[in-house]
Amino acid sequence: MYKTNAETDGFIIEVSVNSYNEIFNGWDPSPVKRRDLDPEVMQFIESCATDIPLRYPLELHFYLPAENRDEEKERLSEEGIRNNFSYSIALIRSSLADIRKKTMVYAVAAFAFLTVRYMSRPIVPANLLTTILTEGLSIGGWVFLWEAFSLFFFAGQETSHQLKRFLRLLHAKILFKYR
Repeated sequence: MYKTNAETDGFIIEVSVNSYNEIFNGWDPSPVKRRDLDPEVMQFIESCATDIPLRYPLELHFYLPAENRDEEKERLSEEGIRNNFSYSIALIRSSLADIRKKTMVYAVAAFAFLTVRYMSRPIVPANLLTTILTEGLSIGGWVFLWEAFSLFFFAGQETSHQLKRFLRLLHAKILFKYR
């Protein structure tokens, strides 16, 4: 499905565009080296990178018409692509940090709710109101604990895999080829 580079065992993601500007978002007025990638190009690259196992390096080959060859635009485009991946990595790392903070908050809340519930059991008289409150503490504690596990094992793992994919894209060889 994907070509490979026999020298590096890297998989090649091929992107065909008609100009350097098609690589980047046309609505973004920033200079090329700070411009976002075109959403369709980004989705295509991400989709291909997800298909290819993480243990293999990647190469991005951009195919353009021969008459558009411009070494300065190549340099700026490569810099812009790498900056975009670096920015995405920073956002993913921030998201991972938020997940870790929330996991800790939920785990502490779960521990606090469950501790209060079990410590209050022998000293609180049994009546309808106290039974509802202690059961509410128990349910709340388990809900917080589930949320902590869910964030850590599900959301955190997916975000970690996304970080690995973007780090691989950041370090991918970028080539411009002409047809």
